[in-house]
Amino acid sequence: MSLSEDTEIKILVAANRLVIPAEFHEGVRMNLDLLRSYATLIEGMELSDRLEPAFEYEP
Repeated sequence: MSLSEDTEIKILVAANRLVIPAEFHEGVRMNLDLLRSYATLIEGMELSDRLEPAFEYEP
């Protein structure tokens, strides 16, 4: 099933009990697309089962 971009945002907004005016939907769409691109990069990484966990993050 393919949803229109506006329908997807409306569903996500309702599921999270948020109120996002329609004029901000374009920005929300851009952020969703950006986050999906990051998720695709992470999902594409092959990590060894022998890696140690990162206990502390320092940028």
